[in-house]
Amino acid sequence: MTMVATRLEEARQYGARLPEIEERLALLAEASRVLADASLEPPAVMERLCGLVVPLLGSACALRLLSEDGLWLRTVASAAAVPEARVRLQALFCQRVRADEGVAAEVLDSGEAQGVEAVLVLPLRARGRALGTLTVWREAPEPASFESGEQLLLQELADRAALALDVARAYASERQARQAAEVAAGRLARLQHVTAELSEALTAARVAEVVLEQGLAVADARAGALWAVEPDATSATLLRCAGCTPDAAERLKRMSLEGDSPVARVLRESRPVWLMAEDALAGTERPAPSSACLPLVADGRALGALVFTFGLPHGFDDDERAFLQLVAHHAAQALARARLLEREQRARAALREAHGTLEAIIQASPTAIMLLDPDGTVRLWNPAAERMLGWTAEEVLGKVLPAVPPEHWEAFRHGLERATRGTVLDGAPLAARRRDGGAVQVAMWTGRVHPASGPPQCLIVMVDITERQRGEAAQRFLAEAGGVLAGSLEEEETLERVAHLAVPQYAEACGVFLEDESGGVRCVATAGGSENGEVPPPGLAVVARVIQSGRPETRSGLSEGDPTCARAGGTCAYLCVPLRVRGHTLGALTFVTSKRAYDAQDLALAQELARRAALALDNASLYRDARQAIRLREEFLSIASHELKTPISALQLQVQSLLAGLNRSGAGFDLERLKRGLERVDRQVKRQTLLVNDLLDVSRLSAGKLELVLQSVELGSLVREVAERFEPEYARSGTPLELSLAPEVRGQWDRLRLDQVFTNLFSNALKYGRGNPVHVSLEMEGDRARLRVRDGGIGIAKEHLPRLFHRFERAVSERNYGGFGLGLWIARQIVEAMGGHIEVESVLGEGSTFIVELPRG
Repeated sequence: MTMVATRLEEARQYGARLPEIEERLALLAEASRVLADASLEPPAVMERLCGLVVPLLGSACALRLLSEDGLWLRTVASAAAVPEARVRLQALFCQRVRADEGVAAEVLDSGEAQGVEAVLVLPLRARGRALGTLTVWREAPEPASFESGEQLLLQELADRAALALDVARAYASERQARQAAEVAAGRLARLQHVTAELSEALTAARVAEVVLEQGLAVADARAGALWAVEPDATSATLLRCAGCTPDAAERLKRMSLEGDSPVARVLRESRPVWLMAEDALAGTERPAPSSACLPLVADGRALGALVFTFGLPHGFDDDERAFLQLVAHHAAQALARARLLEREQRARAALREAHGTLEAIIQASPTAIMLLDPDGTVRLWNPAAERMLGWTAEEVLGKVLPAVPPEHWEAFRHGLERATRGTVLDGAPLAARRRDGGAVQVAMWTGRVHPASGPPQCLIVMVDITERQRGEAAQRFLAEAGGVLAGSLEEEETLERVAHLAVPQYAEACGVFLEDESGGVRCVATAGGSENGEVPPPGLAVVARVIQSGRPETRSGLSEGDPTCARAGGTCAYLCVPLRVRGHTLGALTFVTSKRAYDAQDLALAQELARRAALALDNASLYRDARQAIRLREEFLSIASHELKTPISALQLQVQSLLAGLNRSGAGFDLERLKRGLERVDRQVKRQTLLVNDLLDVSRLSAGKLELVLQSVELGSLVREVAERFEPEYARSGTPLELSLAPEVRGQWDRLRLDQVFTNLFSNALKYGRGNPVHVSLEMEGDRARLRVRDGGIGIAKEHLPRLFHRFERAVSERNYGGFGLGLWIARQIVEAMGGHIEVESVLGEGSTFIVELPRG
């Protein structure tokens, strides 16, 4: 009965609460529908939940979610039944609550709701994990506490909301992951494009261009710049800048690694620098709120730095940082490749230049260079080898060296084998064969060459020493010639030695020709050739031209019909060089051969020999002149002592005679006799004075101190004056003197010196005229005056005429006629000093005519 009553009471109560239960079921159904229809965004889920709780189950509610680190509860949604309650609870809703303190900590740890009077805190749980809390408040006149049924209902709502929130979060995560995947896929595609572009970049400048042109879009950056570290590792150079002003680009052009800028830190430390609120470039038109500074590292070394600046603030999450570092990595690899390629290209260019230089050196080398295999096959043949030996490269490459005579081939092949084993020849002399069959003397150097593949080869360098040997032989010949020429000072012996010097070494015949005093050419010595006294080739005509011009002449291969070749039949070559010394040509030296042609070296040798021969001949001539001068000096001293003594002796006799007469006669001395004695004394004094004056003139002329006093002179009156002075002497000797003088012959001359010249001529005519008439004529021809003094005396032999006007020379014996032999030499010096000329015409036994020509001045 009791149980029946209990059950009836429960049924009655249930019936009484049936509307409330139905209402709560309807609320759960509505909650399921609302949460199911939510947009799956967490804010929407939370707002819908708070809207279901208020006002049906409480006056206000707040939903808090755990932070990612699980330490805080943050209010994300709230609701209040009346606006006044929302205002009162506003401050509370905005506060963060510690998740590990108070009621919230108990709810989260236990997973069960906790009620404190009018406040109920319920956990938000999904899949066994706490997401946050749901807090419900009640205000009067509602009951302050929550019934168990209400708690169950609110927990059901919280669980359903937590499930919906978990689903929304999962959806958001999935969508975020999808978006991240899409972003990653886009980045990957753009990175692949950048990588493809970088793989084709061959220079550092192109790498910088690709990184900035493509990288800005890849990184979604606004501006960027790329620097490359200099080889000295103390600074970096800006390769490219995008999105910067020109001033900024100029300022950023060079970056010191010791600076404080982010780029300098990146280059020093080789690690990225992320700037959340700083513009690393500080040169864009609008400052960037954030920047990424990335090192370009390859093989553990920083090659440069890459900077991106962004138009929006950036947190730089892990994915973005990894992506930007990947871009920098690819840029660093491309920059390293570009540098390696540039170095390789420079190395290749240097190698090509070195090969070109080596090839140019080989081609331009004046020495013959050839490379041979051990069997003598030619692998290299330069132009100098072609010039030296005659074969072209096309004719010898790949063939056995043809320049070795057959009789020497075996020895040469053995030498090649030794050279390829390391034996070195250092300038060894060798006789080689030319293409035309001629021989050439060479000096040869060898060296072993190790090619990259194949057996060792022999490098041969040859120098033509034919000319050097000829030069050495010429030097030896000239040295010997100098010794031979210096062995004698006799002119005849020297001439013979000169003629025999070059025979037979350089000539088959040699002739020495000298110019005589009349201007003709005579052969004075020969060697080789015919022995019948014939003039050796090339003949007197060629020799005369050489002596006159002072220039050598040469001829090779004279034809049989050439009149300048003295040889009958056959051909010959000749050299004719002048014998010059002290600016004067003495003669010529000729060389003749029929065995070869003379060249420039032969001509130089002949000229040097001629120079030395001319010097030897000049020395012999000077030696002869010195001996002649000594002889003349001795002769002159003998004559001078006689001439100076004769008037003194006569003067002494006259004085003694006069003194003796005076002593004997006293006051009765004959005055006529005294007068005649004094006249004889006067003549002897005058003669002595003339002799002394001649000696003084010789001294002045030899010292070059002859001074002329030019004045207007009427030449006819001067001649008459001299004639009148000589008239007593001419009368005393019975020699007629005839004068034929043109009127008024006037000019600018030295009167005293001309008086001296005319006095000498009148004196000579009186002395050598044998008493025959002396004819003196004076005439004018144009602007020149001509004086002739002709006597019918003893005359002068033809061989004495050339030296008549020389010092101390005479054509007669000094014992018969006396004098120093200076008068005519002094006359010649005076006449020539005034621009005139004196000469003599004479026939032995018929007399002489002296002619003086003087310009009017």
